Amino acid sequence: MSLALEDLLDQTRDAVVAGNLTALAMLAPKVEALADTLPPLDRQTTERLRHKADRNAVLLQAAGRGVRSAQARLVEIANGPTLTTYDAKGRREVIASQSSLIPRRF
Repeated sequence: MSLALEDLLDQTRDAVVAGNLTALAMLAPKVEALADTLPPLDRQTTERLRHKADRNAVLLQAAGRGVRSAQARLVEIANGPTLTTYDAKGRREVIASQSSLIPRRF
């Protein structure tokens, strides 16, 4: 059973790296079901499973940050061009925003 869970954790990693959200949605309940029914395991197997689960958690967090960043960028693009500068401390500052009098072209 632990080999099946390992295989699912590896499939989850592959789906995250590939950005395959459909596969992730199908794998998540399977991983949870197997994890809930695991018998007592030896230390080596437990560590191997923990390592894979931790690796997947890091990848999923990074993917979430990437999605949020992409969403923010799309909102920024949709709002139109702005003039931005950076101050001496590297902080971003918006100087002017798009005038509503200028027609937008797409």
